[in-house]
Amino acid sequence: MARRLIKPARAGKKPELECYMKNTFSATTSYLPNAFLAFLAILLCFNFLLSAISLSNAAALPAESAITVKPEPTSIPPGGVSLVRISVPQGATVTAIRYLKKNFPVFRQKGDNWFAIIGAGLKTSPGRHNLTVKWKQADQQEIYASVLPIIRKKYPEEHLKVSRKMVNFPPDILKRVLDDQKAVRGACSRISKERYWQGSFIWPVNSKVLSPFGLRRFFNGQPRSPHSGVDLRAKDGTPIVAPNNGVVVLARDCYLSGKTVVIDHGAGLYTLYAHFSKFKVKTGDKVKKGQVIGLAGSTGRVTGPHLHWGVSLLGTRIDPQQFMEVAEKL
Repeated sequence: MARRLIKPARAGKKPELECYMKNTFSATTSYLPNAFLAFLAILLCFNFLLSAISLSNAAALPAESAITVKPEPTSIPPGGVSLVRISVPQGATVTAIRYLKKNFPVFRQKGDNWFAIIGAGLKTSPGRHNLTVKWKQADQQEIYASVLPIIRKKYPEEHLKVSRKMVNFPPDILKRVLDDQKAVRGACSRISKERYWQGSFIWPVNSKVLSPFGLRRFFNGQPRSPHSGVDLRAKDGTPIVAPNNGVVVLARDCYLSGKTVVIDHGAGLYTLYAHFSKFKVKTGDKVKKGQVIGLAGSTGRVTGPHLHWGVSLLGTRIDPQQFMEVAEKL
């Protein structure tokens, strides 16, 4: 320790520096411990408040804040179908799913799991197409965005020889054909809010697919619109059943499709049946899954008995085979 020489003080007086040092030391030793304890107390209180705020915020946040969207399959061709499974945080609600500029109906499956069936028309261009899901938690609206690609697919061709009157229509027959087509389109155009179908779907008849969806047909060498459904093998008189619950919105004898039935399954989903030999239902009837709706035949423009079966989703024809691959998973 450094030493300093101190001049002797007068008699009866203490050295000034010594006196100052003693007074300062005494004041410091009495003040520092109290200030330190006060500072420590303030610091502890501040940390306690921070911990309380953090715990409060953590309790307010949901345990799971992410949404999961899984299309099955993850890409589809024109006319294809995908089952979109959606999982949201507890208490959240899926409000909309949008694809190809259409809002598809979405349904709660169980708990916080939702699903939607989406599809693309035959004229949809291949490429990357946006898939968006809107969901709501408390008062906050969220949007999930992804891509569901449309992949290229080359559909087969079929060349058929039919009577000339079935290809080149006179004016009166053409009017009837156009009226029939308008009636069928109108029957499939309404999107009811109620969903009639429940659970998985069944095939209207268990048989082989004779002509697939998307088949490009040529009648007497003249191109026609691609096949909008599938042709199923069915002998004359074979019972045809409803694949799920619904309401019959059309039972009409058409020039091209013969005796035709359209069933509304609700929420924009329809199934169509053509070439019946006999109706077993009428317009307005409610039908149950597995109920006989008609007998297979060869009415209309056909070369033999079979069932033409179509599926329409939000006014767009989709592949019944792909639809069943999806619908059988529900």
